[in-house]
Amino acid sequence: MATIKQKNAVNNIVDNGGNVSKAMLDAKYSKNTAKTPQKLTNSKGFKEICDEIGLTKSFITQCLIDDITDKPRNRQSELALASKMLGLLNDKLDITSNNQTITGFNFIKNKPQNGSVSDEKE
Repeated sequence: MATIKQKNAVNNIVDNGGNVSKAMLDAKYSKNTAKTPQKLTNSKGFKEICDEIGLTKSFITQCLIDDITDKPRNRQSELALASKMLGLLNDKLDITSNNQTITGFNFIKNKPQNGSVSDEKE
């Protein structure tokens, strides 16, 4: 069962636009705990709350598919998010060269995902 702190943190996440660490601090989690937001987001109580409010994996996946389908020419952010969700993409990677910052994505090569995802030809 979800704790009061977990419920408050989820409400705070919605209120502050998605900053989990800030939401945890506002819910009276310690500073040390708030530095590792996955302690909340990986908890059984957090997942229970998400399920109760309808924020399930299948809902998120369907919304993402709808967005990708509806934007055939402007879907870079949706495809990046889908790739990240599938484990094909790490966070953005910033590289500085000749005083210019180049931002890109760090693709994971040959990472097995449920047994068979690979970028190599079979």
